[in-house]
Amino acid sequence: MYMNNIWRKLSFVEKVKFILSVIAGIFIVIFATLNWIDQDINFIFKTIKVKLSIAIILSVISGYLISFLFYSRKMNSLENENEKLKNKINDLKEDLAENNEDEIPKDVD
Repeated sequence: MYMNNIWRKLSFVEKVKFILSVIAGIFIVIFATLNWIDQDINFIFKTIKVKLSIAIILSVISGYLISFLFYSRKMNSLENENEKLKNKINDLKEDLAENNEDEIPKDVD
C-alpha cells in the first residue's frame, strides 16, 4: 500500500525515468552475467586475469573520468575568459560614462 501511494505521487516524467532506470539495470545485470569470463589483461610488465565485464566497466569509468578532466579544464578556462571580458565591459562602460560627463554642457548661471 505504501509503494502504491509513492507511485501515485510521481509525475509522468519521474515514472518514465524510474522505468528506464530499471530496464537499464536489468540490461547491465544481463551484460555482466553474459560476459563473466576471465580475460588476460596485459600491462607492459605484468599480465593479470580479470573478469571481462569488470574490465569493460573499468574502461568506461576511466574514459568518463578522463573526459571529465578535460571538460572541467576547458570550463575553467572559459570561465576565466568570461570574467576578463566582463571586467573589460565594465571598464569600457566607466570610460564611456566619464567621456559623456565631459561632453555634457554645464548650466551657466
